[in-house]
Amino acid sequence: MSTFLGRITGAIRATYNFFVGDAIILVAVVAAFIVAAILVHGLHAPNPVAAISLIAIIVAGLAITLGRELAGRKR
Repeated sequence: MSTFLGRITGAIRATYNFFVGDAIILVAVVAAFIVAAILVHGLHAPNPVAAISLIAIIVAGLAITLGRELAGRKR
């Protein structure tokens, strides 16, 4: 049973690393889609506003990740 769970855990981890590799990027993308959905469906905002917010949130997540990577480098 433990080898089965180990394989499942390994598959989930491999899928996560393949698609994202970083939790900040994953959270930013999920948050961006949630905000865009709320803007379009809840507040009836125009699609360009939702698209700009989607892109801005994803870019912010990438910037945070890049800043963290650069701060963690040894000099």
